[in-house]
Amino acid sequence: MLRRLIFFGFGVFISIMFLSMGPENRLKNTFYAYIDYFNINKRVINHLISDSTIISDKVNCKMLEYNLSKDDMLSVLNNGKVNFDKSQTIKSPCQIFYIENQENLENYEVIFEFCDIKDRVTVIDLNLLNEESILCE
Repeated sequence: MLRRLIFFGFGVFISIMFLSMGPENRLKNTFYAYIDYFNINKRVINHLISDSTIISDKVNCKMLEYNLSKDDMLSVLNNGKVNFDKSQTIKSPCQIFYIENQENLENYEVIFEFCDIKDRVTVIDLNLLNEESILCE
C-alpha cells in the first residue's frame, strides 16, 4: 500500500513539474481559470466577447462624435465591470448588460444586448459618464 502511495505521489510531482515548465505556465493559467469561474463579471463579459458583434447606427454615430474606433469601444470589455443595478438580466429572450470601464482617462458605459437563442451580441448604446451626446440622439 505504501509503495503504491509513493508511486502515486511521484507521478503527481512529475506531472506538476511538467505542467509548470515552459514559457506558458499552463498550471497557473488553469488555476486562475478555476478561480475566475466564480467571478460573475468575468463570466458575463466572456459571453459578450464575440467576433460578430453588431453595432447599431446610434453607436456608430457616437463613436464618430467621441473619436473612437470599434476596437477602442470594445476594449471596454477588458477589465470592465458589469453594472447589475442597471442591467436587465432576466429579460427574455435577450438580456441587456451595462459595462463600465475607464479608457483614455474617460469613463465609458457601453450597453450590450445578448441574445442567447440567436447567439447574437449587439452594442445598442455608448455613453461617456461625465458628458452627454450632442449630435446622436
